[in-house]
Amino acid sequence: MKPVAPPISPPLQPGEAQLALSVPAGTDLAVSGVAKTQEVWLQLIRGAHRSIDWAAYYVASSRGESLDPILLELSRAAARGVRVRIIVDKQMSRSDPAALDFLSRMPGAAVRILDFNLIATGSHHAKYFVVDNREAFLGSQNFDWRSLSQIHELGVRIVQPHIAGQLAFLFEMDFALAQDRNDTLESNPPVMPRGPTATMEVGVSPPQLSPDGIRPALPVLLEVIRGAKSQLNIQLLRYSAHSGSERWDTLEEALREAAARGVRVQILVSNWSTHSPEIGDLKELSRFPNVEVRIASIPELPGRFIPYARVIHSKYVVADEQVVWLGTTNWERAMFMASRNVDVVLRRESIAKQAQQIFLRLWNSSYSAPIEVSKEYVPPRVR
Repeated sequence: MKPVAPPISPPLQPGEAQLALSVPAGTDLAVSGVAKTQEVWLQLIRGAHRSIDWAAYYVASSRGESLDPILLELSRAAARGVRVRIIVDKQMSRSDPAALDFLSRMPGAAVRILDFNLIATGSHHAKYFVVDNREAFLGSQNFDWRSLSQIHELGVRIVQPHIAGQLAFLFEMDFALAQDRNDTLESNPPVMPRGPTATMEVGVSPPQLSPDGIRPALPVLLEVIRGAKSQLNIQLLRYSAHSGSERWDTLEEALREAAARGVRVQILVSNWSTHSPEIGDLKELSRFPNVEVRIASIPELPGRFIPYARVIHSKYVVADEQVVWLGTTNWERAMFMASRNVDVVLRRESIAKQAQQIFLRLWNSSYSAPIEVSKEYVPPRVR
């Protein structure tokens, strides 16, 4: 049976952006008016004329699940002459060899494995793709069927050639780093637009591998936190103020400073952050005035355990209902300093208010509970 095509949303105009949300099946966390990730991905792939460049952490499919229509549309795009290129992280490249083989066998497709650990001691953790060098998608969603139907994720589609051009340049840079001896580089690599636009800015990690003309991700995020006047709503998979056995206070200090000047700071983390030392860091943070911390737990489906799923994986901040920061970076030192991650700041009230709705839907839900300083938390089963 052929996959049913999603409803067609009105086309976006140049300069516009659209949030894309994934929610775990069986929950009531969908938000009216916010597009589903699978729908947005399919529309982007179907609209491609020349190229799709997909930067992924890994690929994971499952027969009959929600990534199947994506793989089918990619193969159709390749068959009609669209150049499809994919990067995955070496340490995660064995997640689904059959899916990688399927992608590499598409006409004209190229799949490259990038060992980012050799380059910067981290991983290729970025999750974005660029279509025709004119529009892009980035967010917390992995190239994984679970990220479409079993995990809470937030991403954004951006129809902005300036931003798409920056991500296209970054992809070309990393595609070159992953070059195989049998591959050839682009004869005309893209020229990267420099700096932010009036309402959007990309941040890239790690800083030593940020292209000239794009700021490192951490200063971009800190600017959002330090610029908040009344409210910060933060949703994360992980938060840690430790780097190994050492303290890493950069983000904690920024959050404490915001709270001290009267900003209401609300932090919602997944129950994957109940390991030590993360849970201790969160308890300590929750003791400060104007800081509230909650932990979100998504129940398993009745009679079915899905590894690495049923969790909030989104990574975003809403500041004063005016600005949104979102992307691929967990709030850990290594994510900013050693791994490839990509984030974006959107200074658009309409997008910020929509992201606020998404946050409050989960913050006020039965899946969310205030952190208890005296409680001994038991981390959930993940695999």
